[in-house]
Amino acid sequence: MSMLKYLIGLMLDGGVILGNKYLYDKKIVCPVCKKEFTYTKVRTSQLKVEERERDFYTKYKDGINPFFYEVIVCPNCGYAALESEFDRITNDKKEKILSLVTAKWVKREFSGERTPQKALEAYLLALYCSQIKEDKPLVFAKTCLRIAWIYRILSDRVNEEKYLKYALDSYIKAYSGSDIYEEEILLIYMIAELNRMLGNKEEALKWYNKVINHPDKSRHNLIVNLARDGWQSLKE
Repeated sequence: MSMLKYLIGLMLDGGVILGNKYLYDKKIVCPVCKKEFTYTKVRTSQLKVEERERDFYTKYKDGINPFFYEVIVCPNCGYAALESEFDRITNDKKEKILSLVTAKWVKREFSGERTPQKALEAYLLALYCSQIKEDKPLVFAKTCLRIAWIYRILSDRVNEEKYLKYALDSYIKAYSGSDIYEEEILLIYMIAELNRMLGNKEEALKWYNKVINHPDKSRHNLIVNLARDGWQSLKE
């Protein structure tokens, strides 16, 4: 892609180019306080994968972490959520955010390039807002898993393990609940893999077997192969 086309693409997408070539800014209106603000997104099409770990934490060649930017934080009222969940808030939960978050909020910016510490602040805030909103367990699981990844980057094993446990508990609640997930096999795999990472060998083997024998396994070769590798690593 030529630089001109790249710049035009950013402008058509409503973005403002930042110093980092992978980042650009967009504007959004907060569903809680109704104020417009700027948040930063990542142009993932420009990224090159260096390594992908078995819990899907991915390292990129230029050292950028796209998941740092998956949380949108309103600088005006403090409401924070994963981008996919940002507009999913009822009126009664908006009132709770205003009471429990905004009333104590000190206005600060989260746009621009995020350090691990800034990303961690955004995610912990999103987790708190998620608890207030009473989000579904899968939202908690995704949030806690990404917090664990940040602690991994920071080489903080104690807190990494703490949030892996929180993620595991939430994945199990999601699986045991009444909701139907199109990607159920992925959910089961994450339960298996997190059990393995936390040293729960027998539980991990049990859940890996659920993946390997899942009725939808033919559509998910990658997941099934990862489960087989995980199962084999525990049997050796």
